Amino acid sequence: MEPKETMVETICKEIRRDIIAHELIPGQKINVKELAKRYGASETPVKQALNQLAAEQIVENFPRHGMKIKSIDSEEAREIFQLRLMMDTWYTKEIIEAVRINKELRDALEKNVEEHFQIMSRYEKDRSVENYIEYYLQDDRFHELYLICSGNRKMVELYHSINPFIYSNYIFRKQSVEKNYAGLEEHKQIIQAIFDEDEERLKKCLKTHIDNALQAFEIIIKTDKML
Repeated sequence: MEPKETMVETICKEIRRDIIAHELIPGQKINVKELAKRYGASETPVKQALNQLAAEQIVENFPRHGMKIKSIDSEEAREIFQLRLMMDTWYTKEIIEAVRINKELRDALEKNVEEHFQIMSRYEKDRSVENYIEYYLQDDRFHELYLICSGNRKMVELYHSINPFIYSNYIFRKQSVEKNYAGLEEHKQIIQAIFDEDEERLKKCLKTHIDNALQAFEIIIKTDKML
C-alpha cells in the first residue's frame, strides 16, 4: 500500500499542473493567500510547497520581494541543453557496456519507449494537462534511465537539479503532435545505437535530439514574443 500523499505534495502537484496549463505564468509574482484559497489550504503548507518548488528551481525566491514562477529565456535554455549534451555524451562507452551486460537496463529502456508511444497516442486524442503530464514524466524517465546506465549517481543528481520541467511547460499545446512523435523516434534511435554498441552513432543521435529540442524551444519562445 502506497503512503498517502501529504498536503504539501498535493499542492506541489497542483502548482506544477497550473504552470503547465498556463494558469500560473512564468515571471508571475506569487500571492500566497490567493494560492491558499485556490487550493483550499492554509498558508503554511502552501509556503512549504513553494519552498520545495524553489529548491527544484520551478519558482524563484527574491528576499524581501517574494516569489515568482521561474521563467527561462533562449540564452539560459542554450546553456541547459549544452550541459545536457555534455552529460549525455560523457559516458557513452560506459552506458553501452552497462546495457550490454545488464538485461534489466535494456528492458527498462525498451519498455519506456513502448509505453511512451502508448501515452503519446492518448495525448494525440486528448491534449489535456493530465495526459501531457504523463507524457512529460515518461520523457523525463527516459533521460533519467539513460544516465542511470552511466553508473554515476552524481550525474543523475545533476540532471534532476537542472529540472527539465523549467522549459517543458512552454511546450504544452504549442508543439505539434508530429514533433512529439519525432522526439520519440529519436529516443528509439538512441537506444538502438546503444544496443548496436555503436558509440559514434550514439553520440550523433544524442546531438541531433538535443539540437532539435533546443530549436523547437527557441521557435516557441520567439513566436510567443511576437503575439
